[in-house]
This record gives sequence, structure tokens and C-alpha cells, in this order.
Amino acid sequence: MPSATSKVYHGASTIVDSSYEFSVVDANSLAFTFNNAPEVAKFLRSNSELSYEEKYHSDRSSWVALYPVSSLFSGSLKFPAQPDDILEQYKHFPYLSIREPISTSPNGHRRVQLELRLGSLSEIWTSVLNITGPLSNWSFADATLAEPQTVSGGLPSYICRLSGSSNEHWSFWLEANSSEPLRVDLAVLDQYLVDNTKKLKSLFPSWADVTAFSTFFSSYYF
Repeated sequence: MPSATSKVYHGASTIVDSSYEFSVVDANSLAFTFNNAPEVAKFLRSNSELSYEEKYHSDRSSWVALYPVSSLFSGSLKFPAQPDDILEQYKHFPYLSIREPISTSPNGHRRVQLELRLGSLSEIWTSVLNITGPLSNWSFADATLAEPQTVSGGLPSYICRLSGSSNEHWSFWLEANSSEPLRVDLAVLDQYLVDNTKKLKSLFPSWADVTAFSTFFSSYYF
């Protein structure tokens, strides 16, 4: 079963990169899928030369919005996508902002007060925070820090999954036990598909059970 996402890397109001990314969760490889789906290959080739070279491999950590399901994926590929339809559909993107000045306790711990806004996304399934760095506590789960996870061989990180619609704002704090910055990756999965993504999904043959969605990804240092 192929999974396909229209991945958008963005700032507060601009798109840094946009791509179509694919992975599979069964024995059939992506190469097999594309070789037997010529219309899909033709669609992607209009954006770039269809290739399975290393430079087209998708970083599995970028699928963190689906973690831990993403650990079942077998191989991932990405191809450039035009951001025009994303810009037409979405007025605001998800973003994190600092609510109050960063405070430092007598023992040197820094507390960062943050707010998560989900922008103008319309069919949000989940929002995921992937936090790396000297995190010593957070306001989630009654201020009980979860066990760190390792995604695709990366640094140990703390992953928090939030559920809520786009009209909700999440306020929370993170605490660091050193001056080293905290990195927060925000991945928001929207089930709404823009027209080009709908068209791409429709080009797969009937034997391919495609799960498609849009992911908005941004990174912050505090």
C-alpha cells in the first residue's frame, strides 16, 4: 500500500520547499509501483526526471507526522512539486511563537512559553512536536517527560502528538537544563488534498491502495 504526501516546508508565511513524497508498507517496492503506473511516472516527470537515485530518497525522519507508523515504511522517495496550489488554498500555515520572555530559574533551567497556531488548515488529523536538545521537562502529561525516542537513527528526541482543529491554539512550555538550544520540529498532517495532489492520486492503478495527505513541516530553535 503506497503512502503519498504533499510535503510543504515553510516559514510563518512562505514556502521554503514543496515536494511529493512516497513510501510503501508492503513487499512491492516503489520502483515496481512506478514502473507499473506509467501515468504517475509521467505526471512526476513533468516536474523532474523520474529517478530512483540516492538524491531522490526521502529522509524517513520527515514522516514524523505518522510516527510510529512510519517505522513500517519500506523506502521513501520524493520529487519536486510546485507550491502554487498550496499558496492558493492556504492563507496561513501552522507555526510556533514565543508567548512570553524566556525565564531562567536559579538552577539555570530555561523555560520557554510557546503557542502553537494551526493556520488555515481545514481537515487536520494530527500535529506532532519532535523535540531534540537539552529538554528537562514540559507542560504536557502533567509535566511528566516521556521516554525519548529515536527516529530513523537520528538523535534521541521527545515526541508529542496533539489532536485538534485549526481554530484551536495550543499554549505550553518547554524547559531546558542548559544554554544549548532546543530544536522543535512541527509536523501537521492535513487530510485535505489540493487539486494537483488529487489528480496524482487518481492516476495510480486500481490495485494500488493509496493513502494520501498533506504535511506541513517547520523547524524552530529556542
